[in-house]
Amino acid sequence: MEITIGQLAKKVKLTTDTIRFYEQKKLMTPAKRGENQYRYYSDIQVKELIFIRHCRDLGMSLHEIELLNQQLKDPQQSCQEVDHIIDEHLNHIEHKITRLMAFQTQLQQLKNSCQSNQTVENCQIVQTLQSNTP
Repeated sequence: MEITIGQLAKKVKLTTDTIRFYEQKKLMTPAKRGENQYRYYSDIQVKELIFIRHCRDLGMSLHEIELLNQQLKDPQQSCQEVDHIIDEHLNHIEHKITRLMAFQTQLQQLKNSCQSNQTVENCQIVQTLQSNTP
């Protein structure tokens, strides 16, 4: 069954611009063109876009998705490289969480330094953010 880009967008819960972007980046099989020059998509592209959307929902980069797509080209091979890609992404996420927790601590310290009855020019938060060593 072939569907238009608008139908595809609704089915996979992505915008048409996003679908065109993924197609341009060669993360999915190109659409067939009808005589009317409309793009038509099959179940293959539906499956590919759902895969891409799930990867993006997990914070994966386009490069990571491209690497996973390369693995999908040989489905009989070991999934060791897939595991490696996921491990690398997990390490990246753990590092990001650590940084976010440090940001949270810094922001809480800034908030705790606030004395709400001050003017903006005397605000401890503003003064700290303007100093060389926040």
